[in-house]
Amino acid sequence: MANQQRKWALITGASPGGMGEAEAAAFLKRGVNVIATSIDTDDIEYLQPEKDRNDGFLVTLRLDVTSTKSIDAAVKQVENLTDGKLDFLINNAGYGYFGPLMDVDISQAKKQFDVNVWGVLAVTQAFFPLLRAAKGTIVNQASISGVEGFSRPFMGIYSSSKAAVMNMSAVMRVELAPFDIHVVTLVTSAVKTEFYANRTGGGILETSAYFPIKEELEGMMGRSLADGRGHERERVAESTVEELLRTPPPLFVRKGYAANVLAWLMWLLPTWVLDAQSVSGTPVGRLQNVLRGNADTKKSD
Repeated sequence: MANQQRKWALITGASPGGMGEAEAAAFLKRGVNVIATSIDTDDIEYLQPEKDRNDGFLVTLRLDVTSTKSIDAAVKQVENLTDGKLDFLINNAGYGYFGPLMDVDISQAKKQFDVNVWGVLAVTQAFFPLLRAAKGTIVNQASISGVEGFSRPFMGIYSSSKAAVMNMSAVMRVELAPFDIHVVTLVTSAVKTEFYANRTGGGILETSAYFPIKEELEGMMGRSLADGRGHERERVAESTVEELLRTPPPLFVRKGYAANVLAWLMWLLPTWVLDAQSVSGTPVGRLQNVLRGNADTKKSD
């Protein structure tokens, strides 16, 4: 009976090394039962907490957010497991497809949106009855890259997908208010996860207009948070879950330097200043100099 009284949280994209995994651990420590899902997770596995601890129960479940069949199967299993209620839906599944907009493969760009945008909507629609029954909370994973004014080059497809999530989350928040369902937009910046290691795209072909800065560009896109930069994901997850468990939860949860300070600067500074910084502070500035005949200009960092 004690287990039935606990709250339940379902997390998509809870793969090893990611934010979803860290959030699952944070929920469990606070006595919330967690359904950790991933496209690579084996079918349902039920794990009890350690003896003499008040942790929640952990259930792992395979879920492909781009597959209607997979989503429907997950809903049925979760419905039976939780008696038809879901307190938290954490839409965390996503990945990054990087590269110059003039070079991106449209089919790959569509796959990016299938996971990062349509996957969020499809999963939320499917679990809506369970969320409604629990008057639950939906958490949509966004990014500083989706904030208006963020013009970091070569992240256009990923940034666009996160901008779509942020706007969809805002509308969802209003439309679900009559059902007492809370919608939280989680905006993060640099966090140490396997996100960059799992990215796609980034190769610059000789036919690309950006080939003159191939080395710098691939270096910029290839740098990951594995070199020590960014916030510890466990620490970010702990503070995030603390905020999500508040009554009521906040409309926005912002984690990381860029998600706070830089977001404020993007609101304060005019667009032309932000664009100029994105040009001069990236390999785009070097390409601009190359095309203007200043090939001896020092390479940008």
